[in-house]
Amino acid sequence: MTVRPEHDRTAIPPLMPWLVFVGCCMMSFVGSGLLINTAGLYFDAISRDLGVSRAASALPVSIRLITSALTMLVVGRLFSRLNLRLALSLCILICSAAFVACAFCSSIRQFNVAFAIMGVTYVLPVTIAPPVLLSSWFPDRFGTVMGISGCLSGFGGALFNPVVSMVITQYGWRMAYALTGLTLAILLLPFTMTVFRLAPQSGNTTLPARHPTMRKVEESAVSYISHAFLLLISAMVMLQIVAGINQHISAYEISIGLTLTQGSLVVTSRMFGAAAGKFTIGPMLDRLHPPYVIFGFAVIGLIGWTGLWAANRPTAAIAASFLVGIGQGLLMVALPWTIRRVSGAADYARVLSVIDAAGQATVAIATTVHGLVFDLTGTYTPSLMTSIVLYGCAACCIIAAWKRRSH
Repeated sequence: MTVRPEHDRTAIPPLMPWLVFVGCCMMSFVGSGLLINTAGLYFDAISRDLGVSRAASALPVSIRLITSALTMLVVGRLFSRLNLRLALSLCILICSAAFVACAFCSSIRQFNVAFAIMGVTYVLPVTIAPPVLLSSWFPDRFGTVMGISGCLSGFGGALFNPVVSMVITQYGWRMAYALTGLTLAILLLPFTMTVFRLAPQSGNTTLPARHPTMRKVEESAVSYISHAFLLLISAMVMLQIVAGINQHISAYEISIGLTLTQGSLVVTSRMFGAAAGKFTIGPMLDRLHPPYVIFGFAVIGLIGWTGLWAANRPTAAIAASFLVGIGQGLLMVALPWTIRRVSGAADYARVLSVIDAAGQATVAIATTVHGLVFDLTGTYTPSLMTSIVLYGCAACCIIAAWKRRSH
């Protein structure tokens, strides 16, 4: 029987894996760094201009996350059947148009509609596609490439946060939304239209062969996933409750007396820390004993969150925020890496989408709840203290899932 060229890895250009890798890096840099990590910068300006509460200004982000969670449940099951280039390109185009539409919104209801559209369209290109594609092309070096790709979201956030903050301050939030939409389309469409595809599964490959122990992991995944799954989904839920406060960090710093510019620097520091954390945790997970790596990063993250809660000066807040960013390696790299080891290659997209959906629904609620807590109490202290406790518990769940997987 003749194997069709598109299913034979020998027919794939040698540079194709690395082109996919570069595309995933750009998706992380622009998609996560600009689309996701700058959302909190708009809360204060929109609250003032539209005369709404902080919780109301954060509601569109929550709606985006809820719609993305529902979309994930569908996308995970259909991923392997999609024409990725067409689907990803359409998603980026529609998402970019929704951002531009926000520049013309005059009520929170209109924001809610635009952000719901974003939630449906950003899931596939930004959340699901990069880890699944990297796992497909680099099965033995998944932690390393995931870490490198993921760290660029931190660099993207570090770059785009002060830029967006400056645009909001000097030209208004409407101009910032319009420029964000145009930037997404210009920088991401060239990659979605040309290089993204899954690695063929038949034939030989120029990539390194799978290690026998990895085949054993994938073959035995079914007998462990029912036990580890609950631990991993619990970790995701807790880490996303913590992540919900990330969108309020700039507003938190303003609430304790810092300026918007100083608050954006605190957020930028977290982005640099996230870049450093994700860049280092991936190779370490591939090469060292994973529970030790996860524990070490959890300690750094706990120190950071505690310091952020206690800090009342810009320098201290910036330093603590950097440690918080390093600790984000647990959510952005360690958790999907552990899910991959638990589920195996065949089920990775499906399992990842279910756990991610739970996480998206959680952070959607948490983002609004953190804003509501501030509206009721006038402080973010209860949210920060809760985040410290949940962060430590989540790290324990990831370690327990790995140990359960290994037995």
